[in-house]
Amino acid sequence: MHKQISDPAGARRFTRASADIGFARRRRPPAVRTAIGYVRADLTGPSRPQCESLIRTTATDLGYELLGTLILTATPLARLQFLVTELAVDVVLCPTFIHLDGQVPADLLNVTDVIVIDPPITYCRRAPQLLD
Repeated sequence: MHKQISDPAGARRFTRASADIGFARRRRPPAVRTAIGYVRADLTGPSRPQCESLIRTTATDLGYELLGTLILTATPLARLQFLVTELAVDVVLCPTFIHLDGQVPADLLNVTDVIVIDPPITYCRRAPQLLD
């Protein structure tokens, strides 16, 4: 059984099954996945804008909203971890593995994922209760 339904002032008419009449389910907006970039300025030198551009395009290609890029001259990974925790980001993007001093800190992996762009490697976050 179909019922005829029309908008006010008869603007447009369409038919719906009687079971469909009522509250329609609305699609939820997709969850926004966030990312931040991490670049060491002492390693990039004059190619820093290229590294930042690489991070922006990778974030867009992977479906992340880039909140910004953290640019530091040394390796204070404690500042990076604090920022990641405060912003609750899903992933940290680095141009190369060297920017992380050749290792991904376990404390950082307890909080977020880390993606190294060149070569493409993804380090997934670990649940601390699974490691014990």
